[in-house]
Amino acid sequence: MKSLVKWILTGCVFLLATPLYAQDFEDFVRKYTGANGSSYMQPLADAFGANLNSGLYHNAYIRKQGFQLYLGVAAMNAAIPDKSRTFQGTTEGAFTPQQTVKVPTIFGNSELVSVEGEGGTTYVFPGGLDMNNLPLAVPNLTVGSLFGTDATLRWAAYDIGEDVGKVELLGWGIRHSLDQYVPLGPLHLAAGFYVQQFTVGDIVDARGWIATLQGSYQWHLLTFYGGLGYENSTLDIQYVFEEDDTEITFDLTGANSIRATLGLTLNLGPLKIHSDYSLASQSLLTLGVGLGINELEKIID
Repeated sequence: MKSLVKWILTGCVFLLATPLYAQDFEDFVRKYTGANGSSYMQPLADAFGANLNSGLYHNAYIRKQGFQLYLGVAAMNAAIPDKSRTFQGTTEGAFTPQQTVKVPTIFGNSELVSVEGEGGTTYVFPGGLDMNNLPLAVPNLTVGSLFGTDATLRWAAYDIGEDVGKVELLGWGIRHSLDQYVPLGPLHLAAGFYVQQFTVGDIVDARGWIATLQGSYQWHLLTFYGGLGYENSTLDIQYVFEEDDTEITFDLTGANSIRATLGLTLNLGPLKIHSDYSLASQSLLTLGVGLGINELEKIID
């Protein structure tokens, strides 16, 4: 399981090159087997789940019939708020007296926090990765259109080795044009539903889905777009604690449920450069680049 956190936080071979501490995953959670562990890892579930459900669209225009294609990569960055860098940790086991103190989450300060107990004993809470941002980047392929419907696919896989196993991202989605039924002039509307899964060997299983209402408006070289989404994400971690062969599991749910997104696409012929910001419990910024064919309603002068 060496360097597992590094691979989780950078995601897969398409991820941004972010230097992280190359420490064993167990080093971050070996003190935690209960409520402390869930609180320690929760910010990872929040940020990773938000990233997973992002970068899925950059306009809402879908042809009623005819070939339409987009192939690109989207890079997401979830900023880690101060509230997600600490939690109230409680001493566990036979340590007395029981104490509750502010300690780092997985994104918090890297310094250990220790408290003194009876008989000269010391209880140590582990530090975190001291990170302010969680980046993730994934490839996107969107193909359409049939009766105003297109489909999106995300896939990436990489075998890290026997210590960690195979890292794999698989996602799919479907989107349908709404303005084909009620023309809204230059405004386009679409509804979409997307499902994602990210696994690291047999240790990490992250899943997410999001239902969106998307809108866009094309003006010369620019496309203004945005949307509302209802989403859910989970992060399940399972491993064997080597010291006593105890199976440790953390089943976490991401904080986001509703998000609002606002973005802008620059259309340079087939080259598309787009960026958006999503406001939610875990907000984040997305930047994407790719090649698009027949994505504009009309030829730009």
